Amino acid sequence: MSNFKKHYSHLPNGSTAQVTLGTNTQASNTSEYKQGVDHERSQNLLKTAWKNFQSGHYTDVKFIVDKRTFHAHRLVLVSLSDYFTPLFKFDEKGNGEIILQNVSSEDFEILLKYAYTGQVDVTPDNVQSVLIAADYLSIEFVKRECITYMKSLIDVDNVCDVLVFSINYTFANLQQCAEEFLKEHLDSVSKTETFSLLDPEYLFSILNDDNLILYENKKFVKKLERESIVFKSVLRYLTARLELNQTVFELLLTSVRLPELSNESIKRCLKEFKDMSKNETVKRFLKLNEIAVKCIDKRKRDHSFLTELAAKAKEVPETWFRPRKLSTFNIISRYSRYAAGGEVKSCPNPPMVTWNDPYLEIQSIDLWIRLWDERRVIGGLKILYRKTNSQTKPVFFKGSHQNSVNHHFIEFQPHELITKVIIGSGWLVDRLGFETNLGRTYGPYGGPGGSHYEEVALSSPFSYLYDINCESTKTQGTDAIFNLMLRWIEFH
Repeated sequence: MSNFKKHYSHLPNGSTAQVTLGTNTQASNTSEYKQGVDHERSQNLLKTAWKNFQSGHYTDVKFIVDKRTFHAHRLVLVSLSDYFTPLFKFDEKGNGEIILQNVSSEDFEILLKYAYTGQVDVTPDNVQSVLIAADYLSIEFVKRECITYMKSLIDVDNVCDVLVFSINYTFANLQQCAEEFLKEHLDSVSKTETFSLLDPEYLFSILNDDNLILYENKKFVKKLERESIVFKSVLRYLTARLELNQTVFELLLTSVRLPELSNESIKRCLKEFKDMSKNETVKRFLKLNEIAVKCIDKRKRDHSFLTELAAKAKEVPETWFRPRKLSTFNIISRYSRYAAGGEVKSCPNPPMVTWNDPYLEIQSIDLWIRLWDERRVIGGLKILYRKTNSQTKPVFFKGSHQNSVNHHFIEFQPHELITKVIIGSGWLVDRLGFETNLGRTYGPYGGPGGSHYEEVALSSPFSYLYDINCESTKTQGTDAIFNLMLRWIEFH
C-alpha cells in the first residue's frame, strides 16, 4: 500500500503544501506510484492542432501542391509518417517552403485532415488516388483503410479495373482479393466490357493454373463445367481483342484443357462465338484436341506415358495431358445399412459399390412400389446419373417394376443435389424421401412401415448424396429392395 509522505512541517504559515504520492525508502528496493492519465488530453491536443491548422496559427512549414498552398505544423506531419522527417531535415536551411510532387492537392488535403483529426474521407471516386498518395507518403493507416474500402466495393463490373490497378501499383493484398472474386464469378465477369482490360499473359496465368478452382453461387464448379467456363471466357476475351497476334491467341487457347470437354460441349461453346469458330488458330487447336483425345483414350490417361504422348503430338500443349486437380474430395458411407437384419435374406456384408467417379451427379430416380403382406415397400430402384466424359449415362438399377402399384419418377434440375434422405426400413426398405439444396422435398414414397431414419449431407463446404447402393431379393414372388447403404461425397 502506498504511503503519503508529507513535506510541510517546516513551511511557514500560509505557504502551499506539496504532496507527493509514493514510497521510496532505503529499507525497500521497490517504489510505488499512482499515475494519473487524462484520456481526453490526446483528443484535446488534436482538436487544438486542427483549429490552429484551420486558422493558420503557429504553422511552420508551407507545402506547394498543384499550385495550391498548405500551411501546416512540422510536428504533426512528423507524427503522421516517416516520409516527412528526412524531408524536413533536407529543408532545415531553406525557407520552410516545400514543393510536393506526385500527389494531387485534393488528395493531400484529405491526408492533412487525417493528420489533424484521424478521419479519412474517401469515396468510390477518390479512393484509388488517395490510396496512391497514402502509399507514396507512407501513411499506413490510410492505406489499410483504402484497401479495405476498395475490397468492399468489388463487384462483377469493376473487378477487372481493381485487378489492373492493384497489379500496376503492387497492392498484393488487394490483388489477391480481386483474384478470388474473379474466380468466384468468372463466367459473369467475362461478359463485361472491362474483362478485355486484363493483360493476356496475366489472364493466362490465372486460367492455366493446374489448381484452378472456380465457383458458382459460392460453391465450387466441378471439372466439366469449369473447363466450359474457361473456354467461353477465353473466346469472349479473344473476340474483344481481335488485334492480338497469333502468339497470344495460342497462349490463351492453351490454357483451356480442351480434352476435358466432350465434342458436344465444344460445339455448344463455339455456337455462341461463330466468328471465333472461323478463326484459323481456333481451328488448328480443335484439330490438336482431336490428336490429344486419341492419345489420351489410347493410354487411358496413364500418366507414366506423358513424355511419350507429348513426343507423338509435339504441337499439342503439354498441359492437355495433365488434367487439372480437383479440390480434395472424399466419398463416405456412415456404415449404416437399412433393411439389413437378415430377416428376409442373409446380408452379412454391405452392398457392392458401383461407382467411384467424383464427377458423377444423380440426375433422376425411379421408385417402384409393391405390396408385401399388404404393406407398401420399395420393389425397384433406378438411378440415372448425368453424363461425364463418356457418351453414355451411368445407370444403377436394382429390383424390378413387376407387380408395382405405384411408380414415382424424380428428375432433378441442373445443379440440384440431394442433401437429405428419409428412410423407412424394417425387414425391407419401406420408403424413401429426398430433400435438395434448392429447398425441394420429394416424398417420402412407399409405405408407413418400418423404423424412421434420416441421413444428411456432411458438414463440409460442399457435400451431397453421391449414390445409393442396395441389393434386391425375391419375396412372395416379386423383387424387393433390402441391404441399402447411402454414400455421401464432400469437397474441400
